[in-house]
Amino acid sequence: MSAREWRGFLATDAATYSRLLHFSRRSAAARCTDPEPGSWRHELAAAYGWAFNTRPELTYTPRAGRQWHLIRTAVDHGGDLPEQHADFFVRIGDHVARIAGTLATTERTAIHSAHVESAWSLTRRAVLDTADLAAMDRSAVEQFIKGLDEMLCDVEPEEGRAAPIRPIRPAYSSLGPRGSGRHGGKTATGSSAVRKLKEWYQDQCQMCAAVLVLPSPRHRYSEAAHIRAREDDGPDVVENLLCLCPNCHVLFDAGARILTDDLRVVDTVTGRFGERIRLHRWHFIELEFVRHHRRRWTGDERHGALSD
Repeated sequence: MSAREWRGFLATDAATYSRLLHFSRRSAAARCTDPEPGSWRHELAAAYGWAFNTRPELTYTPRAGRQWHLIRTAVDHGGDLPEQHADFFVRIGDHVARIAGTLATTERTAIHSAHVESAWSLTRRAVLDTADLAAMDRSAVEQFIKGLDEMLCDVEPEEGRAAPIRPIRPAYSSLGPRGSGRHGGKTATGSSAVRKLKEWYQDQCQMCAAVLVLPSPRHRYSEAAHIRAREDDGPDVVENLLCLCPNCHVLFDAGARILTDDLRVVDTVTGRFGERIRLHRWHFIELEFVRHHRRRWTGDERHGALSD
């Protein structure tokens, strides 16, 4: 949080009851600390690094979604709690969602029922502690929790599948043709995306693995290639960028190389299929842009049907 946000937080009743820190909103990529491998601190640091750099959109499995909906619905009504304490229970659904999301992020998965149940276990204990601290009607609080526990146990056991995790896509703005004057040059978002991309790959080409080593102060050189070209309104975001050496960049931009839906490189001159491009664990490539590039140079309208 910013200092202003924190002062506002302290000035409200939320500060009295909040037992969890909110995820920070940071303008710069978070640096991962490197605690001892295998420790919970190492896993949590890696999870936070992934979350801040990827901005994942976490989804629920069907069972987890039903459980969270029950919690949210129950706390919205607050049961038969005294009116002066009802506002506190409105926040419980958010607490459960944040804890479950943190647990899922640590495992790089969607939110499963085990995450929701663990989050509720922690939250219910905080509720009981707070009930004592705030001199709430303990019997009413325990009755509310017991009823919610029973409802959660009655949720169907089938977990079901969640949608794949992917980063939250920003609101793309139309960039217009290069040099058009309307959005000429790199935007602030574009410059940040290019820096992030090159840091991830340490300037190593995603296609041929070449690293161009230069004298200091630059040391290495690589280029950020747009998958959907900027003249075709391709955005300056990492989902639309590849880290390439100059040779591969020219070949890709000129259609001599295209990508399949599973991100294998195809040489359109020889028709040969190559290896899958290198992918950093935080680099999600939007298939919409891959397909646009393929259609532009081959007229292929199939979704991933290319094969050797």
